[in-house]
Amino acid sequence: MSSSAMPPEDELPVIAFANRLPVRRTRNSWRLSDGGLVSALQPAMRSRGGIWVGWDGGTQTPREVPGLDFELRPVSLSRREVDAYYHGFANRTLWPLLHGLVEQPTFDRFSWDVYRRVNEHFADVDDPSQPGLRWVHDYHLLLLPGLLRRREALGRIGFFLHVPFPPPEVFARLPWRASVLEGMLGADVVSFHTQRYRGNFLRTCAQLLDDVRVDGTIVRLHDGRVVRTAAHPISIDAADLANRARTANVERALDGLRTQFAPRRLLLGVDRLDYTKGIPERLRAIELLLEMRPELRRWITFVQVAVPSRGEIREYRDLRAHVEQLVGRINGRFTEPGLDVPVHYLYRGVTADRLLAYYRAADVCLVTPLQDGMNLVAKEYVTVQDATAGAGALVLSEFTGAIEELRQALPCNPFDIEGLAGTISLALELDEEDRRRRLAKMAATIRAHDVYAWLDEELAATPAPKLVRTA
Repeated sequence: MSSSAMPPEDELPVIAFANRLPVRRTRNSWRLSDGGLVSALQPAMRSRGGIWVGWDGGTQTPREVPGLDFELRPVSLSRREVDAYYHGFANRTLWPLLHGLVEQPTFDRFSWDVYRRVNEHFADVDDPSQPGLRWVHDYHLLLLPGLLRRREALGRIGFFLHVPFPPPEVFARLPWRASVLEGMLGADVVSFHTQRYRGNFLRTCAQLLDDVRVDGTIVRLHDGRVVRTAAHPISIDAADLANRARTANVERALDGLRTQFAPRRLLLGVDRLDYTKGIPERLRAIELLLEMRPELRRWITFVQVAVPSRGEIREYRDLRAHVEQLVGRINGRFTEPGLDVPVHYLYRGVTADRLLAYYRAADVCLVTPLQDGMNLVAKEYVTVQDATAGAGALVLSEFTGAIEELRQALPCNPFDIEGLAGTISLALELDEEDRRRRLAKMAATIRAHDVYAWLDEELAATPAPKLVRTA
């Protein structure tokens, strides 16, 4: 490579690896997908250019899509591979394990073998001679950093885990624990949302790997290589969200919600339908609150948006049936003749404008997962409320990554149904000045540590590679 053709190091491309490509097919075109990871990575991909490697979802995805400033590199998987890798090992083994055994993980050697093979497919798509930052994301690709390292990819390798990392006594139950840890340690930097997750990872490496030495926040490998670790909480584009919350479309949707629910106060939950999100516990707390405070039966409405998720997996189908049974029971017990039901359950996604209208309309937002890596709903609600002179209250689980930043939220233990009901009651009773003060402090924290700050931290932690310049 000639010196004249060499770009500055901070302009070398980002080569992102994630489970899915960031686009979806509409009738006659391709559009950027919704979702936190796409929103978080897009600014870096837009500014630095590069490549996004991901599963094509079974479609014939083009490498170039109008409006995208980066190349797509599809990975094709068979139906059997998807079943074993994604529905199997990723979501029936790793997902519950990394979340601390909220559900018992399934340990199946066939699924593990396919998971390894799919990670190799992702490595096969990469061109190791192309310089850049290889940035691997999440639990679907835990082996990929090590595979890229062994293929001597030109550049540095970063890995970011978007879900929790459990204590070593939990992770140790995985039969293939050493292979997974060695795969992650193929990166130059392994990043997490919080110090607690990073600490769990470091203690796990120290206890379960014989040929490494943990020295503070770095891991020293037997071959002399050093792997750094980092704690960088992911965030949102706060300025953009604040502007979108004030658009005419959102105002119209807000008028409709206020007309629909007036004069009741609105409580809101927004989640994927996943057993880590604590939706049944939340519903039982609402039920207990209506028992303890009968006067609220006419004056509050709880809206739960439950976005369908992983319906091919039995545990998720069972969860849906359980949630719908709880909703029916609560509405059957507490709906008074001629009045609205106390719980509105939406088993579907909502448009971006309507979601922002819900954030604006909600007097209380309930973010009560049993375990969550970060949770961006909490940050979105606070940002929208503060930007529109709202006075909402945020009830936030102690078991989210977000609790470390949003310290003015009302903390709760979602496993304590009575305590959660009491915290919801407190949220309804807080005076307006207190609620606004809490929102202002949390919103300031989010603005100071938005998605661009996260990107800067991540890219700085894994700097561009030092390349040898030849004439």
